[in-house]
Amino acid sequence: MRIEPEIDGINIVLVGDFNPTVFTPAWFALHEFLPKPAADGSEVEFMHPQLTVFSFDWLRLQVGTDRFVAETVQAPYIRVCDFVGRVFTERPGQSSLRALGINRGVHFRVRDRADMDRIGRTLAPVKPWGSWGRGLEPGGGHGGMASLTMSQVKIEGRPSDDRINVRVEPSDLITGQGRAGIRVHVNDHYTTSDTGPGASERLLTIIKSGFDGSLAQSGEIVDHVMSLAE
Repeated sequence: MRIEPEIDGINIVLVGDFNPTVFTPAWFALHEFLPKPAADGSEVEFMHPQLTVFSFDWLRLQVGTDRFVAETVQAPYIRVCDFVGRVFTERPGQSSLRALGINRGVHFRVRDRADMDRIGRTLAPVKPWGSWGRGLEPGGGHGGMASLTMSQVKIEGRPSDDRINVRVEPSDLITGQGRAGIRVHVNDHYTTSDTGPGASERLLTIIKSGFDGSLAQSGEIVDHVMSLAE
C-alpha cells in the first residue's frame, strides 16, 4: 500500500438465522474452534438472548439473531476466513445462511485538514452543485464531502443482487490535535438464489475460494484512494 494505514482490518459478515445464546466462548471451546485458555480469558462485552459480543486476542465476535460477524485488525487475515469456515462447515446445523459480506476497513492519516478536503473535492467536486456548492468554498472551511458511497452492480459471473459498495469519509478515529484522516470501507456483498442447505453451502464455498481475491480487490480500491494523498 502507498500509505501505512493507522488502522487496517477485515470482517466477515454472515446474514441468516442465528441463536446468540449458543455462540458463547464455552461453546467455541467445547467444539475446539477456540483453545480453552483463549475462551476462558475472552472479554465478554455483551451477552443476551438477542446478542452476544466477545473478543479474545486477535478476534472479535458479534452474533445477533440475523447476523454473525467475525472481525480482526491483526494480520494474517486468513485466520478469520479459516475460523468462520470451520464453524459453519463442522457445525452446519446451527444456522441457515442467506448472504455474505467480506469487508475491509482502513483509516489512514493525511497531512492536514486541507489535504483531506482536497481529496474530498476530487471525489465529490462542488462545481456541479451550482451556487450552493460555491458556498462550500474556500478550502473546505464551509463544508464539503461528509460521506460518499459508490456501488458496483451486475458484477460479471455473480448473481444480480451481488454488490461491491465503497464508502469514503473522514475518519472518526484519526482526529484532534491537528490530526486528519480518511476512512475507506469496502463491502463485498454476496447473495445466493438457493434456499435451504444449498444457500449455506454456496456461501461457505465463497468464503473458502473467494476470500483472497476479495481482499486483493479491496486492497486495490483502498490503495487508489490513498494514492490521492500523494
